[in-house]
Amino acid sequence: MKKVLPLFFIILATYTSVYSSDGDKKPFKRVYVGLSFTPEVSYHYLVNNYIAPGSSSSNNQSIISMDNHQGSPQFGLDAQFKVGINLTHWLAIESGVGYMLAQYKYQSSGPLTFGSSWTGTGPITATDTLTTKEKEIYQYMTVPIGLRFSMGHRKVRGIIAAGVDLDFLFKQKETTTQTDVNGAISNTSTTVETKNFNTFNVSPYLGVGIDCYFSPGAVLRLMPVAQIQGLKNINTPISEYLWNVGFNVAFLFGL
Repeated sequence: MKKVLPLFFIILATYTSVYSSDGDKKPFKRVYVGLSFTPEVSYHYLVNNYIAPGSSSSNNQSIISMDNHQGSPQFGLDAQFKVGINLTHWLAIESGVGYMLAQYKYQSSGPLTFGSSWTGTGPITATDTLTTKEKEIYQYMTVPIGLRFSMGHRKVRGIIAAGVDLDFLFKQKETTTQTDVNGAISNTSTTVETKNFNTFNVSPYLGVGIDCYFSPGAVLRLMPVAQIQGLKNINTPISEYLWNVGFNVAFLFGL
């Protein structure tokens, strides 16, 4: 996360410096609609939420450190139908409805057996697990509410988009892949009860990019964007906030 964000904002600064040398275009129409696609990388940020009976803060921190060592981001997707209203030539309000897939995985850092290489009754057998890979998958219905600031009057204009996504969790799934000492692989998939999670969340987002005007009524948007959940995803001793960084491509049409 610490390495990704500086690179992200360097890209943002580069995009805002790009302008076309073409002449001015007519103002974009008052109301516009379109489709938005954001391939993204998603992961989670863990926090020490509270101390469970019989545990300690150091135990929680050890679990967080282990997770950070064994976990890794995965690719996700955010697809939305967008509606916008131009309030002025430089300011618009945007909303819509969409679907978001966020996921991450973690893997045991070394060979994992039930017990040790000697089980107490004999050597490990083919039923003992050697490695375990787990993937957490979240699916949300999203409602974005935000502002878009436009800079310039040319065919290619710099933009800043900021706001929040209202996230409604409708499915959470966990998949597990286990490999035994003989190399045999088994896969399991479990749909987790969403009642264990916060089924509503608010995710602030920020993006900086460009709007490419093909005409006053047709625009292609290219914009790196990042967001993180503002509310805890689950109320357990160790809680998490999902975050993602992606590249937004949107096709917008004036009405």
